[in-house]
Amino acid sequence: MTVTDDIWVWSLVDVSIQANVLSWTCPDCSGAVVVNRGFVVCSECGIAVSREYVLPTYQMGEEQNAGTPGASVYGSLGNRMHIVDGLGSYIGFHKDIYFRDANGQSLPGSRQKKFKRLKSIYSTRVRIGKNEAKYRALRTLNHVSKLLMLNEQVRDRTAYLYKKVVSESPTKITNNILLIAVCLLMAVREFKEEAPITLEEIADVFEKCGHRVSVRSIVREALNLRTVTGYAPQIRKPEDYVPRVLSMLMNNAKVVGKIESRGWSPREYENLLRDKILFILDLVPSSKRGGRNPFIFTVSATYASDRLLAAEHGKRCVLTQKLASQATDVAEYSIRDHFGMIKNAVEVASASSV
Repeated sequence: MTVTDDIWVWSLVDVSIQANVLSWTCPDCSGAVVVNRGFVVCSECGIAVSREYVLPTYQMGEEQNAGTPGASVYGSLGNRMHIVDGLGSYIGFHKDIYFRDANGQSLPGSRQKKFKRLKSIYSTRVRIGKNEAKYRALRTLNHVSKLLMLNEQVRDRTAYLYKKVVSESPTKITNNILLIAVCLLMAVREFKEEAPITLEEIADVFEKCGHRVSVRSIVREALNLRTVTGYAPQIRKPEDYVPRVLSMLMNNAKVVGKIESRGWSPREYENLLRDKILFILDLVPSSKRGGRNPFIFTVSATYASDRLLAAEHGKRCVLTQKLASQATDVAEYSIRDHFGMIKNAVEVASASSV
């Protein structure tokens, strides 16, 4: 039997098992079935219907309708993107410290100690080998991703860019931590509003993890990376920060209290404010913004949008410069400086429309 035939047979077994479990009936007495110690067992007559097989997380090849959102993730076995993997499979799951046999029963104490030692040896020097620098960089990436609350897609994209740059760079990489920070910057810029993380936040979180990474060093490394490999982070737009700014405002108790006191419902105010922010950002193209910080510019546009909404609906303003500063951690003078330019652009647009 070939490998293809073997995979096909196991696929048929998985389908038949799933059908029996989903039906929740015993083929002999029509009783309810339960899973116990690795077997699908009838709760009435006690017959073992079949073994319990766990479908693999990663699948080889391609299925029908692979482009649908529910399609499985495909990749090489033993080669996950965000960590340094070896060939073959793990002893137990990735972070298991308590082991069971194939039937789901606990191993005795002596064998528990043996497999724990073997798993520890395999998971360090034997698996990492000469990839210790890459291992530490990806480990730092996993820690940073959790602190920034990034989703797995951004993390895996960062790891992919890092491995691609390392493999294609004609020169030796001397600072893997700085390189992973640059790749993280590239990834969050690619995901736009789905990962509205600023450059300053990336530098701060790496410093909190004990690494000497600054905004200047990330920018310098990004420029060097562009000349060496052709990769460069995309320029962030203020529109990318709109969901984040709205989320920060709507999660502030003072802002929500003032919204309700003005006669708005939080959901209605949020929707109207989002439309008005995008309207103002369209009035001020990138050619007129100069080198202004896009996140601060979005906060200032939000403050201006609140004033326009209040004037249109005959209500008092919800946001003040101080309240917007407290909710978004942006300095008041920065909001005031950007608002002056936005106000002039809105007045010019209003005069031209009249």
